[in-house]
Amino acid sequence: MRKHAGSWMIKIILFAIVIVFSFWGVGSFRSRQASKVATVNDEIIGVTEYQRAYNNLIEQYRRQFGSSLNDGMLEMLRIKQQTLEQLINRTILLQEAKKLGLRVSDEEVADSIVRLPVFQSNGTFDNRRYRALLSQIHLTPEEFEADQKNALLSEKLSRIITGAAKVSAVEAREWYDWRDTTVNVDYVLFRPNDYTDITPSAEAVADYFEAQKENYKTDPLVKARYVVFDPDAYKKQVSVTEDEIADYYDTHIDEFKNEKKVEARHILIKVDPNADQATDQEAKARAEAVAQKARSGEDFAKLAEAFSEGPTKSQGGYLGKFTQAQMVKPFADKAFSMAAGEISDPVKTQFGWHVIKVESVEPAATQTLEQARAQIVKTLTDTKAKTLAYDNAEQFYENTFGKEDLVKNAKTFDLVVLETGAFSRRGPEALGRDREAFAKIAFGLGVDEISDIQEIGGRYYLIQTTETIAARIPELETVNARVTADLKKKMQSDKALESATAMAVEIEGGKAFADSAAGRNLTVNQTGLFKRDASIPGIGSDPAFTQAAFALTPDNATGTEPIEGHAGVYLLHLAERKAPPSDGFDNEKEKISDLLLRQKQQTVLQDWMTARRAESQVTVEKGYTE
Repeated sequence: MRKHAGSWMIKIILFAIVIVFSFWGVGSFRSRQASKVATVNDEIIGVTEYQRAYNNLIEQYRRQFGSSLNDGMLEMLRIKQQTLEQLINRTILLQEAKKLGLRVSDEEVADSIVRLPVFQSNGTFDNRRYRALLSQIHLTPEEFEADQKNALLSEKLSRIITGAAKVSAVEAREWYDWRDTTVNVDYVLFRPNDYTDITPSAEAVADYFEAQKENYKTDPLVKARYVVFDPDAYKKQVSVTEDEIADYYDTHIDEFKNEKKVEARHILIKVDPNADQATDQEAKARAEAVAQKARSGEDFAKLAEAFSEGPTKSQGGYLGKFTQAQMVKPFADKAFSMAAGEISDPVKTQFGWHVIKVESVEPAATQTLEQARAQIVKTLTDTKAKTLAYDNAEQFYENTFGKEDLVKNAKTFDLVVLETGAFSRRGPEALGRDREAFAKIAFGLGVDEISDIQEIGGRYYLIQTTETIAARIPELETVNARVTADLKKKMQSDKALESATAMAVEIEGGKAFADSAAGRNLTVNQTGLFKRDASIPGIGSDPAFTQAAFALTPDNATGTEPIEGHAGVYLLHLAERKAPPSDGFDNEKEKISDLLLRQKQQTVLQDWMTARRAESQVTVEKGYTE
């Protein structure tokens, strides 16, 4: 298992399996801890199970976020806690299902597996592909089928638990009214930067530093040495056989299928989804007029530059090549039914009316084995080189027990021991994009402690922290400019809040909003109508402003509490509150009901699980956290 743990082949296969099965995968890290992670009502959750679920979850997030997934995001997502929670909840769910006598037949398991696209060739279950894929992730059919049986059992109980959840028409309408109500707000803004006559005294700066000195601590630093096993260095040792190429092609045929693509331009005439029929038809008529110009021979790109209201206007409406799934359905359905050179009638989407011109059509096709050969050889070479690098890293690790051995073994393996200078949690600059991941590991080690094998940026590292330098509070003289700037900013914000509070008091005393603003030479701005979940015109996203704006009513139209937003301090006055159109609910009713039903079902399941957790005996081993 260790031998193949670093294999990217396994991770590629796991991407497919993970869609189907949420908790079982193949781990790529090794553990020296005990064989038990937690116990749930006397049932043990083992380390292997935990490792599989942990890596499986990471692969799901990697699939979702791609290259943007980094250590900071992983920490924020609390992967370890999520993994443990999922395993405990799954165990409780299965225990309860068995108590209720729920069963999943072998026929149900078989039917669910043959329906999985990952195991199909040309839309039909392929037993050879099924066994080959499972073999590559070191699972027997019996193990996978047992896992699948548990998944189906969990789903069966979940459906029973959530079956009572219902959404009434009244609830759906209330949610629609709440979501789609719009407000138009008058506001004045007290900008902190407008208070330029503020200069903190030396005494005030010293007092502020004394009160806030923890905020000015220097960063803790560490120094480290490390060795690195780069898969690129092992590629010359790799050979790929014809059988391996053919087997990879057969078991990964979907990788070599190219979807149909269309290259197109479009002209968009915008219209609000909630616009009345007259406005909608006027926009459609404009689109039809432009379509007629295009069909009469006028240059489509120039028409787009002149008439389009979409973001591609300046590019002559050019959209490039795209698959059907990349465009909204009405647009895609029309574009993919057209021939090259054809110009469409106006097509309606939620953005407005489109006129489409198809530039070219690239039919769907599957690469032959010969066409795919170079790509397959590269993939297999990369995979084998990565495995060789991991094997060597593991051999090195097994023979390293202290810092002297690290240096001695490096000579044996013809490796260079690299050393860093002191670095913060941002990591050593020499490691570029991998610096933060490296720093996280180094900061987690004690002095002279050597890490286990760490994969960073596709390479394997063994890291030893050689020195730690504690954070310290600096002398005021060394950070005086920063402290002074921070204090000035705070004093400006305090002054803005003080001015806004004075105006609010005046309004509470009976003075009109506009008159009070005029008496202070303040400009009253107006947002225009906006929804709760929309950007505020002229302001952008500001949750504090939005919350305060929708709290205003015709009976309490003026806010008397200053609102501290992103740009400064606001006072608000309601200019207009508009309910959404009644006929709009009929179009949205089904979608809203489905959304609310899913939310209710999730709440019901969470409440049920909370109650079962309270009744269960759950113990977690030291070193694992919930």
